[in-house]
Amino acid sequence: MRVLLVSCCLILLLLSQAHIYAKILFVSEDPLTNRSFLYVMDDDGSNDTLLSHQDLSLFPRWSPDGEQIVFDRRTEKNSSESNIFIMNSDGRYVRQLTFSKYNDHPSFSPDGKSIVFNYDEITPDGNDFVSYIRLMGLESRIVKKIANVDANNPTFSPDGRHIVFSGVPNFGKKGANIWMMSANGGNLRELLPPLLQGLPHIHRWDPKISPDGKQLLYSESAVTFTQVGNVIHMVPKGYRYFISNLITGQSQELKIPKDYKGAGIDGMDGNKAVVFSAFQTKLDDWQPEKEKYALYKYDIWTRKITLLKEDMINSLMFPDWISDDVLPVSPVDKQSIHWGKLKELLRYAY
Repeated sequence: MRVLLVSCCLILLLLSQAHIYAKILFVSEDPLTNRSFLYVMDDDGSNDTLLSHQDLSLFPRWSPDGEQIVFDRRTEKNSSESNIFIMNSDGRYVRQLTFSKYNDHPSFSPDGKSIVFNYDEITPDGNDFVSYIRLMGLESRIVKKIANVDANNPTFSPDGRHIVFSGVPNFGKKGANIWMMSANGGNLRELLPPLLQGLPHIHRWDPKISPDGKQLLYSESAVTFTQVGNVIHMVPKGYRYFISNLITGQSQELKIPKDYKGAGIDGMDGNKAVVFSAFQTKLDDWQPEKEKYALYKYDIWTRKITLLKEDMINSLMFPDWISDDVLPVSPVDKQSIHWGKLKELLRYAY
């Protein structure tokens, strides 16, 4: 009788919480004004919801338990200065974590207790930036510089033992590869085969390691250069997207058109699919064009590309997917019971 009562209560709770889906964080940015806001939506593209009413927010990432979101926010429009912020997953209780210039691309550690992020320093001549990787304990707020490497887009491996990041291209000289190091900054090494020098420059971006630690998802761009008058312009030659097996070293190129210029990529559906932001651009053309990114889903097995979300005006960029197994059942009430736990209880109730 007790088992039946528990089962009925759980079923009623399920029915009262309609349409519980995995979620995708993303940024909506106006290309003309550079105003940018954080949104969340179900991973089928429905129920998009504004999370942050404060402008100039970028690069959001979920905490492992889905309870918090870390992101960076520019100090003003068209500025390269930014700091790291954290908030609850419903957009409430926003707190600033860093108070210096040029902090961006934050990401949580697997245990949710720390974040890793970029920190840019101006070179002594004042003409350029050098990007470093820093680590902050969220409880202590102590910041450590863990590596003197020119780095971008750092993220932890699922076991927390390593940090993967993109190199920073030196335009006109070399491209950028994907690198890995120990979580303390040691044992630095290229994760993918070294890039050949010369043109086109190959830039590898957005590294994401699968939850089982066996696969690496990343994007790649190829560019050359042309001089028009006294100005040197980049000329896009193509954009490609890969999944690399970290055990065998073999890479699989996703069948995404090469004129789809990317602005963020992430795995979804247990590595059965990929969510990515892209804009269909002109290749072999240096002239700037109005970019308007949309969000797409790519099915690994069928190779089907599905448009998830587009906007008549704004670009939708930097998606970050999270499973419904760790999301709260009620995003508004923030109940303590989680969807994954609820499914587990139902399984054992019968």
